[in-house]
Amino acid sequence: MSQCDECGCFDDWHIDNVAGTDEEVDENHKDYANDLDYYWHGDIQEDYQMPAGYCCLCEECFGDFFSTGKIIDIDSPNWDATKHGWYTNEEIK
Repeated sequence: MSQCDECGCFDDWHIDNVAGTDEEVDENHKDYANDLDYYWHGDIQEDYQMPAGYCCLCEECFGDFFSTGKIIDIDSPNWDATKHGWYTNEEIK
């Protein structure tokens, strides 16, 4: 299910996963954004660490967080392989 935790935009996967629920969304909804890429963070190794509380971000919100240092990646001097990359609830500082 792809729905950005920051701005709320979503793609077709979200529509498919809410079918049969009380949530009514379709391609005409103002937050429908199937043309965006979505970044996930879970219990798998990633090359980036999202801020605490975020599991899915659209490419625009991901870029905004990345440019302000709220997401770090393996190329950052702040990257610590012992605590980044795997899903944690630690706030990026």
